[in-house]
Amino acid sequence: MNIRRWSITVFLSIAVFSGLAAFKVSEIKAAIAFGESFPEHSETVETTEITTATYTPSINVIGDVLAPQHIDIRNELPGKIAIVNFESGEHVSKGQVLLQLDISIEEANLVAARARAELSRSVHKRASNLHKSKAISQEQLDRSKADLATSLAEIKVLESTISKKTIQAPFAGRTGIHQFEVGQYILDNTQITTLVGDKGYMWIDFKIPEFYPALTLGTDISTIPIYQQKSDTTFTAFILAEDTVISDDSRSRRYRAKVENTGRVFTHKSSVNVSVPIRDSISYLAVPTIAIQNDNLGQFIYVLSKNVKADGFRAIQKRINTHAHKGRLTLIEHDFSKNMGNERLTEGAIIAVAGSFKLHEGMLVYTKQRPSLADQKDNSTPEQESL
Repeated sequence: MNIRRWSITVFLSIAVFSGLAAFKVSEIKAAIAFGESFPEHSETVETTEITTATYTPSINVIGDVLAPQHIDIRNELPGKIAIVNFESGEHVSKGQVLLQLDISIEEANLVAARARAELSRSVHKRASNLHKSKAISQEQLDRSKADLATSLAEIKVLESTISKKTIQAPFAGRTGIHQFEVGQYILDNTQITTLVGDKGYMWIDFKIPEFYPALTLGTDISTIPIYQQKSDTTFTAFILAEDTVISDDSRSRRYRAKVENTGRVFTHKSSVNVSVPIRDSISYLAVPTIAIQNDNLGQFIYVLSKNVKADGFRAIQKRINTHAHKGRLTLIEHDFSKNMGNERLTEGAIIAVAGSFKLHEGMLVYTKQRPSLADQKDNSTPEQESL
């Protein structure tokens, strides 16, 4: 009797459990069917293609700008200023009188010296004629000749003094600032002004440590005025000369470059940033910096592969190794992704840019076209090592 009761209980329990299980399975199938009735989750991102860019490893150093023609003009003799014939910052021509010291005494003495010289010349001429006729001695002839030479030398001394008191520009250029006034007395060796020639180009002197390869003459370098915080505008110069020795103090070699100075961008004795190539150019893949994502394992980008089963793309994560930045682009290795076990990145591959942070491996992606990398390139130089 007990066995029958227990059998009925077990049978009823199994029946109830089976019914509940069948009901639960039907609910799960209905939920799955309901979920499958919705489209697969996807994201829309902006895309672009991977391009290549050339990168030249280089270093940044500070260079000094020098004008090929520059001189501090000073006076040899003291005196009172009679004429100031130039303004501060004015462009002057070669031979132009800048400052005239008082030469009234010298001019008066010069008139007297020329008169004496004329008299000495007349006396010497008569003496020569008389000597030919044996009317005077050789001593008298020599004395007249010496008097003439003395008078002529006196003229040259006075003319030299007048010339030294007449300060002229030795070449065409632009003057510096001065505060001289007519009537002012100046001592000898007083700096009148600094004259900088305007030849249309400037020299840039800089030093490179000796452990870097020596630069060859004619090598192009990039230079930026020190006041420019960004490399929006660069100027190309070329190596003109190198020093014959290495500095004992800094163990560096000095170089001189030539740069065009149209528009007077560079100023004499100013400082500039100089970008100097230290190795040959290398080709890298270039991607927008915004496309690069980071995690605990490093940096990566999402390459979009065409979805064969439906429209859109599938996101594939690719590990990268960056080398330098060039404007809004980042340069990466060609084979790094391959070395990490992935397929090699190639030029022309489609990658996610804006919105790539929303993606994960294998995710369905739809695209919104982004301007090409060529439109994003600018004239800025890559980041470099600085000295």
